[in-house]
Amino acid sequence: MKIVILQDQLRLGGTETQALALGQQWQAAGHKVQLIVFRQGGKLADSRAARKLSAKTLQPFMTWLDMWAPGLEKAVAEAAPDLVVAFGREANAKLAKLKNLPNQPALVATFRSGREQPPRFWQGLKAADAVIANARWVAEEAAKQGVAPEKLQTIYSGLARNMNLPDPAAARAEWRKQAHTPANAVMLLCVAGFRLGKGQHILLRAVNRLPPELNWQLCLVGEGLTLEQCKRLARELNIADMVNFVGALADPVPAYAAADVAVLTSSAEALPNFLIEAQAAGLPVVATNVGGVPDCFAEGTTGLGVPDGDMDALVAALTKAISDENWRKSAREPAQKRAHELFDADRNAARWLEVFSSLLKTTQ
Repeated sequence: MKIVILQDQLRLGGTETQALALGQQWQAAGHKVQLIVFRQGGKLADSRAARKLSAKTLQPFMTWLDMWAPGLEKAVAEAAPDLVVAFGREANAKLAKLKNLPNQPALVATFRSGREQPPRFWQGLKAADAVIANARWVAEEAAKQGVAPEKLQTIYSGLARNMNLPDPAAARAEWRKQAHTPANAVMLLCVAGFRLGKGQHILLRAVNRLPPELNWQLCLVGEGLTLEQCKRLARELNIADMVNFVGALADPVPAYAAADVAVLTSSAEALPNFLIEAQAAGLPVVATNVGGVPDCFAEGTTGLGVPDGDMDALVAALTKAISDENWRKSAREPAQKRAHELFDADRNAARWLEVFSSLLKTTQ
């Protein structure tokens, strides 16, 4: 098969990471894959994963416009693909423009977000021949928005990183040293962009209410618009010496090795890569039960879910996770087993190809 992947920009996000990982896997399976990106730049633009794929950028100079895709129809027509697969809000929104191409390719939309989407996004999904959702909740939301149920398929995200380290103990010690985290402190880890909806400010207010006898440190990985606001809040709460803001990491795996608990307090999510990776690293999870988050862990066994907006429940879950070392240890093996059973990258990439083959048979 000849496959074109559409992506609005290669920022350092879960959708972009998944798109590149899937493209590499499809290419390794013998298919021809081309990446068409609307906007220049992005943390992943020069990554090893991006360099392995044939890529074309549409915007002739740097802009801040994700939706501007000059010459999109021409670029896709020249690639002459069997399928076009869109990742990202603006890429999906453009699928309706590709309905009348010569040698019409099959159009595959993806829905991977827990955030509210604009009408143009739903128009793109309705124009697609198939829609891949990355969680059951996501597929249900698409159906509510009028996407035909027979178009919908649910395929979990696959692990996009190699979570194995040659010497995890050494990596743990080194990371903790760099993060100024004592060896006996329970490290809480959150890997997420700093933007509205990710809830780092909620997490800061929650850890501020933890019992004073608990020995913990919070490591926040990521960058974005709300970063400075969160740093200011940590100072106002007098917990700045217990919170490490480490910026964005191209490879967060050593941070997983150093951590003891993964925490995510988002108000909207689909299927966050962070929690999948945390479980693969053997970390128990504390997270708000929004969107597809409950699919990421086994409640009570490998994680604790709390209702969105329930601060008391969040503080109680964090208290248990920090204070109960036996629970944290008992969660490690089943967390890793669950991650590799549900989120195996090769198996899930193969499921995409099965959908593609079936779709081509019905559209030809």
